[in-house]
Amino acid sequence: MARIFAISDIHVDHLVNKEWIQGLDCARYTNDVLLLAGDVTDSLDLLKSTLESLKAKFKEVFYVPGNHELWIRDKSSSETSVDKFHNILKLCRRVGVRTDPQIVDTTDGKRVWIVPLFSWYATPEEDRQDSLYVSGPSEDPSMKSLWMDNHMCRWPADIGSRSKYFGKLNEDRVHAYDAPVISFSHFLPRVELIRAEEEDTRCVSEERRTLGLSAEMPKRQGAMAGFNFTRYAGCKTLDQQIREIGSQVHVHGHQHRNRDRVIDGVRYISHCLGYKKERDEGLTYGITQWKGPKQVWPN
Repeated sequence: MARIFAISDIHVDHLVNKEWIQGLDCARYTNDVLLLAGDVTDSLDLLKSTLESLKAKFKEVFYVPGNHELWIRDKSSSETSVDKFHNILKLCRRVGVRTDPQIVDTTDGKRVWIVPLFSWYATPEEDRQDSLYVSGPSEDPSMKSLWMDNHMCRWPADIGSRSKYFGKLNEDRVHAYDAPVISFSHFLPRVELIRAEEEDTRCVSEERRTLGLSAEMPKRQGAMAGFNFTRYAGCKTLDQQIREIGSQVHVHGHQHRNRDRVIDGVRYISHCLGYKKERDEGLTYGITQWKGPKQVWPN
């Protein structure tokens, strides 16, 4: 019988994050399941060792790649980001990490389906109908050059809409299930999850108090002025699939701002580790409370 925990955006390329993951208590999660919602590292060697480390701590690890995993650093390589994605799935099979749906017996006596959903974001230029983009008066078009995916990812010329490409990979798992469903993705499925609500602000203030900081919020919780994150946040295809499979809970990552709210009957959770500077400012609330991944089932 398992509890189900979730975390994302662990970015173990940063030594302090790698040590944080290595420091998780093995004895605490022996019978439990981890949902790892992407952005681990772009290094396959480091990805392998991190997945193996987490597999040693948890009974089962489920995983979907994020955008950082698909970066191609070797400019002389002919490998595309799609090639790398499929190589990562092969790596997961070798180390016993799950990227496919599986039913799990949980500590509340229920059987719960875990359904990983592959995804990518839709930019407004690429697929306006699928994009979560919201235009803003202060948006600076030159800020697009700061988004590293625009430099580090390499796509096949005929890929078309990337959000639709990855969404299509989920077709065999998008159907009704015979037990409660917890789905997870790296990218955001709804635009409402991007902005902080009053409860998120309260939780950040509480996290800051716990860290010995003033409860007053930092002047800016988002990215730098002029950068519009909604351009790269996620896609509507994800929420369509979430609804079709009947998810009770959906876990996501990517935004480095944590969320836990119910929208139209689905509980959406993000529990990002993020970067040390973000944790030190209390922006990834819940990390201090849970001292590790967040329990998402049983509630």
